Amino acid sequence: MTHLHRREFLATSAVAGATLCLTGGLSAAPAGKRTFTILHTNDLHSNLIGMAPSADYTPFSLNNDKTRGGFARLATLIAQRKVARTALGPVLILDAGDYSMGTAFAAAIRETGGELQLLARMGCDVTTFGNHDFDLGPDGTADAITVATKAGHLPAIVASNTTFEGNEPTLSGLQRLAQEGTLRRYLVIERGGVRFGILGLLGKEAQFYTSGATPAKFTDPVETAREIVRILREKEKVDVVIALSHGGMTKGADGRYIDGEDVQLPKAVPGIDVVIGSHSHTELHEPIIVNGRTPVVQTGKYGENLGELVISIEGDKLTVESYKLLPVDDTIPGDRGMSDEIEKIKQIVSKVAFASRGYSIDQPLVIAPRDIPNTFSDIAASTLLANLCTDAYRSATKADIGFSANGMMRSGLIRGKTGVQTVYDVFAVAPLGAGVLDNTAGSTLVTGYFTGQELKNMLEFMLIDNPAHPGEYFPRASGMRFHYNLSRPKFDVVTAVEIGDLDQGYKAIDITGQDGRLYSVTCPLMFALILVAIPKYTQGKLPLVAKNKNGRPLKSRLEALADVRSDTPDLLTPNGALDNESVATTSSNGKITEIKEWQAIMDHLRTLPAKKGELPIIPVDERANEVRAIVAGK
Repeated sequence: MTHLHRREFLATSAVAGATLCLTGGLSAAPAGKRTFTILHTNDLHSNLIGMAPSADYTPFSLNNDKTRGGFARLATLIAQRKVARTALGPVLILDAGDYSMGTAFAAAIRETGGELQLLARMGCDVTTFGNHDFDLGPDGTADAITVATKAGHLPAIVASNTTFEGNEPTLSGLQRLAQEGTLRRYLVIERGGVRFGILGLLGKEAQFYTSGATPAKFTDPVETAREIVRILREKEKVDVVIALSHGGMTKGADGRYIDGEDVQLPKAVPGIDVVIGSHSHTELHEPIIVNGRTPVVQTGKYGENLGELVISIEGDKLTVESYKLLPVDDTIPGDRGMSDEIEKIKQIVSKVAFASRGYSIDQPLVIAPRDIPNTFSDIAASTLLANLCTDAYRSATKADIGFSANGMMRSGLIRGKTGVQTVYDVFAVAPLGAGVLDNTAGSTLVTGYFTGQELKNMLEFMLIDNPAHPGEYFPRASGMRFHYNLSRPKFDVVTAVEIGDLDQGYKAIDITGQDGRLYSVTCPLMFALILVAIPKYTQGKLPLVAKNKNGRPLKSRLEALADVRSDTPDLLTPNGALDNESVATTSSNGKITEIKEWQAIMDHLRTLPAKKGELPIIPVDERANEVRAIVAGK
């Protein structure tokens, strides 16, 4: 574990009792102006190397690639800015959560603890949990922390409103880490004559997207903050209270990000002096000042920027002296020690995640002749990637329909210099989820059978847009084409559904409920759990039941849920149980394994036409861009 200076100490109290909303500001402190700097990151999502594409990433060569991020360059920039600022006052290095999930490195985080180890090596003082840090279950989270702890490289972790009570075996690892003091409700650091109190909160909306965290639970972030701030002010006598808030920002009608849980938190708890925000992947180029004094900041995502917030305190007065986002790009030479550690982790990733399915992390797969984006708000631009992925699902299981939504595709494919896309790049398109029949990373493909009316109901639900993140829920399909008119009443915008493809032709099907014919639908498990919860989300207005090919309902238990879509970039699932009969599997050498979402995409890419000795090329013609969601009147 990272050792703190002798003047720094950890506060691990779990004090309970009455809560108090503080109205005061800074604690009494020695007279005179003092300045401190916070270097901060958020939503790194396992982006250990620069993206766009990985083959272009050259951290030791300057001004020769367009990739952003990468821990080797980030480590150098942090070191540079720490040296530049230390002479002017204490420097804190903080991360606001979602350090994991998003690239192939997360597929082996249980074995490597790599993201946490590298954060510590970069000098990170404190991090907290984001919703994705539980994607592999509470036991997977504990495994990653344990490995990093044993390796001696772990930032402090504050989890103020996460509780691990209960007798479930999957909680035992987190319970042990909490008892050992590795997980804390808050942290006090005394540095350069300033006492900092730090808490970490998972926002209410983010809590809905922590399906993997069960049976861990989360308390109300505002009530928890009030309690912890009272402790920090009254007992710990800190000078500055900093909240690592995984709550997010929301976009206003004018397109600006000026509100959200990260902003509402200090409004409700004025005793918070600084909010380091996250979750919504928002680049705030200027801090949002709350209560006339408290800055709320956020860097965006994936380590593309390093935030630098400079604050002065004088008595009870807190002033933002400067704030900037520093781009992490190829003007920054990479740290060789960091790069060496990443290469070691790569080898483990290949063995853990890919070897059993015949892949390796740096293996070239295909050529992208141009950028293939996943821009949620531009439906036309993201159609090519959506068609590619849903075609892959249908090809893998021979189902009638491959089905997904824009938000399930987490990254596009960027051409870069040569167009070469490796396993690492393609995995980033579908990195989420865990196994069902095996514990390797990646959402499995599942298949269920539905009537034409039920297909319409799925589409109706997915066509209800998320105003904060337009297009995230937009439905994508292979083997199915649909017509819709958003001017029609809610839950009745779909006017026609057709089954088929360009080769076979399309045929309209009954969507009124008169025909009980069943159609097979293959999709990623994470998406399937949303689909089968649609009746719950809509309070029965859009009924559907997932069935097997004989019409028997698949067994599924879901909690009573409301439709919680509001302001998150993450399309994740409610809690539930899976009927293993729906899991798509394949057999090799007598061993049955599930078909992962990422595996289906890679297998599909390898079947594309290619000249001898060359990689296949992703088609980008009009056929590949076929419009399968047809707006009425067009």
